[in-house]
Amino acid sequence: MAHTLTNFGLQACFSITARLLQSTILEGVGCIWFNRSEAKDHEIVARKLRQHVEGADNNPLLIFPEGTCVNNHYTVMFKKGAFELGCTVCPVAIKYNKIFVDAFWNSRKQSFTMHLLQLMTSWAVVCDVWYLEPQNIRPGETPIEFAERVRDIISVRAGLKMVPWDGYLKYSHPSPKHRERKQQSFAESVLRRLEE
Repeated sequence: MAHTLTNFGLQACFSITARLLQSTILEGVGCIWFNRSEAKDHEIVARKLRQHVEGADNNPLLIFPEGTCVNNHYTVMFKKGAFELGCTVCPVAIKYNKIFVDAFWNSRKQSFTMHLLQLMTSWAVVCDVWYLEPQNIRPGETPIEFAERVRDIISVRAGLKMVPWDGYLKYSHPSPKHRERKQQSFAESVLRRLEE
């Protein structure tokens, strides 16, 4: 029992330290914070992004349009917010090399604190970075089409497969009804093959 409490206490200490470090650094570089589950926050963030883009003396925005960390094999659907601003987008393709450590954080298998500790104690975090040609929305192109075009450019350069789902799929479970339909469809295809 004492070992469990000690381990829990150590993880709690790392977690508090990681949160403090993260918030200090991110606030120091002017990050725009929001809560994805709050509809009001989406409107506030959209307004803050527009104000930032319109400010002549502001630094460029660094946005990860997938909205979540993915596994270095795919590019999931981009959020359209960054593509609605009417400004030039400078795509950057990043692909991690797992030679020393896997930079992908699988939140189902590891706490963020332990992942951060693993990254910080690794020999190095290695990645390839490609700065791609700046892109602007084309006449008649919707923000969603613009986002998809930029995603395609990044995917091709980094050798990643584009998939038609949102990055938050990993946090949700399909409904039983959806699973049953897929199971039924699979069973029917197997039966058809057996009958042939």
